[in-house]
Amino acid sequence: MKKRPGGEARLLEHIEKTFRFPGDKRLLLGPGDDCAVLKHGAGRDLVITTDEMVEGTHYLARFATPEDIARKLTRMNLSDLASMGDVKPVSCVVGSGLRKDTSADFTRRFMKELKAEALRFGISIAGGNLAGARENHFYMTVWGETGRGGVVTRYGARPGDLLLNVGNIGLSAAGLEILMAGDKAAARKFPGLVKAFWAPEPMLAAGAVIGRNKLATAMLDNSDGLARSAAILASLSKCRVILSPGEGLCGPQLRAYAARAGRPWRHYVLNGGEDYGLIFTARPSALRSIKKLLPAAAVVGRVEKGRGAVIENYDGKVESFEHF
Repeated sequence: MKKRPGGEARLLEHIEKTFRFPGDKRLLLGPGDDCAVLKHGAGRDLVITTDEMVEGTHYLARFATPEDIARKLTRMNLSDLASMGDVKPVSCVVGSGLRKDTSADFTRRFMKELKAEALRFGISIAGGNLAGARENHFYMTVWGETGRGGVVTRYGARPGDLLLNVGNIGLSAAGLEILMAGDKAAARKFPGLVKAFWAPEPMLAAGAVIGRNKLATAMLDNSDGLARSAAILASLSKCRVILSPGEGLCGPQLRAYAARAGRPWRHYVLNGGEDYGLIFTARPSALRSIKKLLPAAAVVGRVEKGRGAVIENYDGKVESFEHF
């Protein structure tokens, strides 16, 4: 009698069948072996990052669908590539630790959305790993290739630079607050805030424009909130960052929600994380080009001699976003 393969073997077989990307001629060896093998073009650097989503830390099972998790896992990793400038995503590996009671329907839905996201952003899934766990968690390692503009680091800010933001800011924190409270009425009234938490848009095009045109002296993605991001830039670039977020940063949904919650909108802009926009420094002489190429970019501060990060015209409490 032929032995029926166990649950893990069946799942692995399904993964190998699902994640086939015949259109990616660079992928020489994908799921099924110990490592992925990709062709690599001469004169280009590989850029690699990894991030994860852990149940109880980054989300709660009561408000997370497998599609939500797959979308956010993909986008938060791609955002890291965007923050490096002129980088084109290539491929990734994905792993998970799963509880024994995780249903086959959950894993299949997760994989279906994961593949849809990979195709949406033009990458392949080259393999990964599975393990048992007390709480579900999902992780991804993604890599890309540099273009002619090279990379932008966090270390190049200089006194006299401007601090700018492009992309959502403060929305994701408000969306998470709605989800944590289980406020269905608020979720219906402010769908853009919930979407900002679950489906952030990685700023790949903006990052490429910034890197290709050498517009930034330093850059990172906004995963930790504006206040924490400014502090990181100040520390690594050995300078002082003065934050002065203006009214133009706050969109109508965030403004309305903040008023409903009884908090200043700057609370969300300064403290909230996981928006995954780009925060970067630039010489004042580059501002005209930045506004022409990235009209949505907004000045949110400046860089001076000294150390640390300071917030102007804000007397509220600053609580930096923490991932754990």
